[in-house]
Amino acid sequence: MKKAWIVIIVLASAGLVQAQSIDVSANFGILTRGDFDFKPLVFSGNVTFDVAVGGLFMVSPECTLYVNNKFETDSLLLAPGGTFNFTRGQLFVGAGIVKEIWLKSTGLSIPLELKLQAGVRASKFRLGAYMLTAWKELFSDLSFGFTLGFAL
Repeated sequence: MKKAWIVIIVLASAGLVQAQSIDVSANFGILTRGDFDFKPLVFSGNVTFDVAVGGLFMVSPECTLYVNNKFETDSLLLAPGGTFNFTRGQLFVGAGIVKEIWLKSTGLSIPLELKLQAGVRASKFRLGAYMLTAWKELFSDLSFGFTLGFAL
């Protein structure tokens, strides 16, 4: 039954995608803890698909790779997720979920995180700021990220 619902959702989404615009961007940025100490400094790189849904909303699935400034393999995190955004002109504000997966030999998975974001999308650029917090302990352990993206 679960597989049937997934197939129905995918087919319905495919129908919507044809009627809407999709903007793809490659984004690069930094991430810091809630104290804005930048120790360790964490770099991020991601690909975001901005799917317009009507005139006021945008769904943005994404996949982000995080690595510290020493580019150590123990620091690699892969974070697939997505946000649902309200758009007004070039501005967007949204919320969504992210699932971080630690890419070391143990393959440790971090619990779901809430992502709150805001930004602006110009013709070829995407500038954004976001906050991540653990879903179970909302707003107790915060991380902040800033990104600059380029349309593909």
